Amino acid sequence: MFHLSLPVERFDECLSFYEGTFDASVVALAPGVAYVFAFGAQVTLHDRARSAMTEAARSAMHFGAIVPVEEWTRVRDWVVSRGQTLLECVEPSEGGGGRAKLLIADPSGNLVEINSAAG
Repeated sequence: MFHLSLPVERFDECLSFYEGTFDASVVALAPGVAYVFAFGAQVTLHDRARSAMTEAARSAMHFGAIVPVEEWTRVRDWVVSRGQTLLECVEPSEGGGGRAKLLIADPSGNLVEINSAAG
């Protein structure tokens, strides 16, 4: 199973972000660490403000998922409804033949790219 481990500066906000934005399930929670299940993989959030990457380093890196267009639309709508910034948003083409792309940042600035599967 794929898993990703991220240092975060704003632990509680990041946990809420992943739960709300991606319907992630918390599979384990301990002081300073949360194991969430999203996109068929485990994302581990570590409350490590001092080891979080600089903004310049984060802007060069991201992780992401490819989801059905319906899920992509749900994520986009959720982010917009909460007033979060869309760093990039490419809508699916009419007729469902093109891929959509969404780039957002979690509360600690970690970039997440969500693509829709091509129709």
